Amino acid sequence: MKKIVPDPPLALNPTTEQSFCSCQSSHPPIFTVRPGVDAADALVHASMLARAIQEIADDYAQHHAPEAGRAMIWSILHSAETVRAPLEGLLDAMEA
Repeated sequence: MKKIVPDPPLALNPTTEQSFCSCQSSHPPIFTVRPGVDAADALVHASMLARAIQEIADDYAQHHAPEAGRAMIWSILHSAETVRAPLEGLLDAMEA
């Protein structure tokens, strides 16, 4: 049976508080994602960070990394691309 009215677009909830950078130490984490940030804004920021990681890793791998360490840098580059792809996919879907 076909639906006459399509489902409404999926709404993403805003961020929840997430702490990071504890430095594996006894002190509390240094940074926190603030609760209530619009999901689209958080995705855009995460995508921009992933792009920056990609660009830095790519430049370092091509121009500065010693031959022995290039595989690790290329792995970081691939990881950043892997994170960025679903972020960009979500953002594209939200704009559609």
